[in-house]
Amino acid sequence: MPEGNRLGRAFAAGRGTTGLIPFLTAGFPSLEATLEMMWRLERLGVRAIEIGIPFSDPIADGPEIQRASEGALASGVGAEETLGLVERFRSRGTIPVVIMTYANPVLRRGADAFCERARASGVDGILVSDLPPEESPEVWKAFDRAGLDTVVLVAPTTPAERLPRLLERCRGFVYCLARTGVTGGGAGYSGVLEDRLAELRRLTDLPVAVGFGISTAPQAAALRERADAVVVGAAFMRLAAEEPRRGAADRVVALAEELLGAFS
Repeated sequence: MPEGNRLGRAFAAGRGTTGLIPFLTAGFPSLEATLEMMWRLERLGVRAIEIGIPFSDPIADGPEIQRASEGALASGVGAEETLGLVERFRSRGTIPVVIMTYANPVLRRGADAFCERARASGVDGILVSDLPPEESPEVWKAFDRAGLDTVVLVAPTTPAERLPRLLERCRGFVYCLARTGVTGGGAGYSGVLEDRLAELRRLTDLPVAVGFGISTAPQAAALRERADAVVVGAAFMRLAAEEPRRGAADRVVALAEELLGAFS
């Protein structure tokens, strides 16, 4: 993995430790609140931040992130506003930012135009949760031309014979799902995570982040020194929704502190 980019440098600096990658839905409860969260999370020492572009049909997301997307969309936040948010963060923010999206917002703008805007805004990586590597090769080429790291999902049910194809397409880090299903605290098939992590370590030198269903410090602590990072999203959006107009950033940061404490 190249260490000249922000994702490469962040994981290289934290080699041998487990970092936190918080997921935030852009614009929930407001763009200003999201920006405050991003700056404060950087000061805490998170490894990277994942920002979700609000989308009307987020099939991979559970109720917490779905509601956050609905609230952000109702406020007029879409792909352009999300990229503008990253641009504002870059006025003083230096940690990696990965955009999570579905294919529609990319295709609607045009892959090359979207990628150029994302890169100019300071985005480091992109995760398109409903676009397999075999589909829309012109989109994947646009990501490469723009120098965006393409993060790929690996599920517990991903066949072993498919892993090399996914890893060939992956840049930045591998996103290993702790279970099947949607984001949040729902049930799903988890398989044997230890076996899947060991398999990924044999096949790639890329860092491995684990996400889906992780919301508490004890759950995060169970992944200490097993994963290079833990991704947490639904728990943050649930806290933000408790009282959206007051204290959302404080509650998000407080949970992030607990999670980071689980790795120390």
